[in-house]
Amino acid sequence: NLQVSAPQVRKGESLTVRVDVANTGQVAGDEVAQLYIHQKWGSDSRPLRELKGFERITLQPGETKTVTFVLGPDELTYWSANAGQWIQDAAAFDIWVGGDSLASLHAEFLVTE
Repeated sequence: NLQVSAPQVRKGESLTVRVDVANTGQVAGDEVAQLYIHQKWGSDSRPLRELKGFERITLQPGETKTVTFVLGPDELTYWSANAGQWIQDAAAFDIWVGGDSLASLHAEFLVTE
């Protein structure tokens, strides 16, 4: 269960991402929930997936916990070698959350001017 606080935010605003992590096994265990983003367009080309947050949690058998990430200007800004400065583009973004870089839980959001 992946939830994004808003489908759209303005540049400079923050977005909250929540995901439920469940232990469906019979023994306690740890999981590292990882959040990746991809900026679909902008001033510069961006990596296919950028790690922007992670949290290690311990789950008992059958337990579910909600992990919350905040994507703010620091996470959505990047250094542009072309412009020689930090940039936050108005753009569409993909979000993936899971236990590794191949995370399959997916959502999208838009950053506007």
